[in-house]
Amino acid sequence: MLTVHVMHRISPRALISATALAAALATALPLTGALPSAPAAAAVSLTCGTNGATYTLDSAGKLNRADMPNPAVGNALPAGNTIDSTWTGYGVMLAGPGARFYGIKSDGLYYSHRVTATTTWDVHHRKISSDFTQFRAAGRTDDITIDRGGYLWSLSGATNDLRWYRYDADADKFIEGSGKIVDKGWNYDAIYAGETGVIYGRDATDGRLYRSRYDYTSQRWIERHVLVSAADWSDTKFMSSYGGDTLFRVKGGGAVAYYRYDEDTRDFPVYNKQVEASGWAGYVSVSAAPDICRLNVSHTPAATPVPLESYTPNTVMQASDGKLEIAYTDNIGRLVHGRTDPADINNAQWTVISDQEAFTGAPSLSAHSDGRVVVTAHNTSGSVWQRNQSAVGGADWGNWINLAGAMQQHPVTGKTPGGLMTQFAVDADGKPWYRIQQRANVDFMGWTPLAGTGFSGPFTAVTVRDGIQLFGRKTDGTLATALFKEGGTLSAWTSLGVQAVAGTPSVIVYPGYRVRVFAADASGNVLTTAQSAEGGAYGAWETVPGITTQGSPSAVISPLTGLTEVVVRGADGYVHGTGETTQGSGEWRAWKQESYETSATDPTAFTYTNPTGPTWAYTFRTADNQTRIYQVQQSSSLSAMRAAADAPTFRGAELPAPPAE
Repeated sequence: MLTVHVMHRISPRALISATALAAALATALPLTGALPSAPAAAAVSLTCGTNGATYTLDSAGKLNRADMPNPAVGNALPAGNTIDSTWTGYGVMLAGPGARFYGIKSDGLYYSHRVTATTTWDVHHRKISSDFTQFRAAGRTDDITIDRGGYLWSLSGATNDLRWYRYDADADKFIEGSGKIVDKGWNYDAIYAGETGVIYGRDATDGRLYRSRYDYTSQRWIERHVLVSAADWSDTKFMSSYGGDTLFRVKGGGAVAYYRYDEDTRDFPVYNKQVEASGWAGYVSVSAAPDICRLNVSHTPAATPVPLESYTPNTVMQASDGKLEIAYTDNIGRLVHGRTDPADINNAQWTVISDQEAFTGAPSLSAHSDGRVVVTAHNTSGSVWQRNQSAVGGADWGNWINLAGAMQQHPVTGKTPGGLMTQFAVDADGKPWYRIQQRANVDFMGWTPLAGTGFSGPFTAVTVRDGIQLFGRKTDGTLATALFKEGGTLSAWTSLGVQAVAGTPSVIVYPGYRVRVFAADASGNVLTTAQSAEGGAYGAWETVPGITTQGSPSAVISPLTGLTEVVVRGADGYVHGTGETTQGSGEWRAWKQESYETSATDPTAFTYTNPTGPTWAYTFRTADNQTRIYQVQQSSSLSAMRAAADAPTFRGAELPAPPAE
């Protein structure tokens, strides 16, 4: 084995200067998604085998192998040998790691495996799928590729969807996750895989070459659409890799060039080195073995175990069938789900849906466009997990889906104005990430980095006119906000001032998309700030006087009166409430103790509709994890309630006890 240490230098063969590269990134990126920062500088070590297996398939069905000497630097290839002559009918041949081969015929995808030591085939032309035939068509053969890890990548669909597949030969099936869209908007006319999870894309307009890296373990896009060459790569008939960011390129005229890219220096230490002058254009397919070289660096983030939390608040939403959905994690990590009819709240049905997994923090509830409820929770491993209701109104759930992420802060689910669920979370470095549904009612794509850093708590996400407004607490306690749009763009983060807060803010959206924020400071004061107009600046923080809270406030706009209502858990352990004296005034009634049993959790206020119409309530749990819901007592005259603007009165409901196990 040969190990090469890539030095930090600027090659005279660099295609563009650093200044030009920055300008090109700012103006020429043809794809959706924000660019992350460059990796931290560190020496990149490359290890390669002595010979680089290179395979060609000719029109007579002969599969040939030639070994490139020293594939770490690129050299001319000796004459090859025919290793099989039964490959007729294949329009595409892809060499994978471990002498595993994939070929596409007119009726689907085939798999073969060659035992190198005996030069025999223990699996020969096994059909594994009736799909993939579209990649035989002219102009589509470069829309499928294979990386060092044996993952097949494909680009297809009207929105240029990127998918990966991995075949398990022993089980004779594709592994879980295969075929799911992990990104879209890849406006390339060719993709080429290299190192595990590394995909190069050629721009369909100008032929420029971009590079992205996906980490399968964390399901993160480590980087996306980084311009690596401003040259025109359109004159490429075949391109594959020996692994380790090497590229083996067959040009249209039949010449072969070798390249090696360094993701640290953002340069090609070896660029356009001709290793064959001609003769390679007539093959049906050319593919290098992708496991000859490897980069001695891991981009998988460290696992981020998160501790159990006691007495996390309830999460509540009303489903499309009218039922109230309730979820919480208890003190030993069980995820408990409840469903009840607003007409008979006392008759809640509870189910522990965590199986033997442990979860922590407040779960997130949302729903698919078809009405199926979705629960998202933070596994104590640090991974984000999701479970879908099997059918609207049903008691059954689908299997847990591990969305990975390696996140430090609990995830929150928002919805775009178009109805796509989007999850947001913060990693161990305080950086924000998101993953969005491919389309309505289906799975989420990969975790993608967002701009910003220094966040130290879960986000609050609310739907506004043009996207999802995010609010996050920074390490110094101040709040920052930014607007996320469905296309993956994020506005600049804007500070809400120097006021430090604790816990998680509660946010309400007034008609016209004006926003008000509530939070508590470290001393237990309840604070609020608001916009005077949609998209405008936030005013000075003001105290809602008369209470000391021991947690975070929760606020709603009352459907009964249009007044902003706030509930907190006071220092005495009881729930207290206040509200505006008149609509939009920002003037507050005196705090009132709303319940006469102590709460072990922060209260959660929520709006819903019962048989008498829209209303609101709040919920909390007692020290023995019994759930209470306090509903507003509606008077016979809503107009009288609106006119009086008095403090609401509540009727408490003691829900059945949750399952013991």
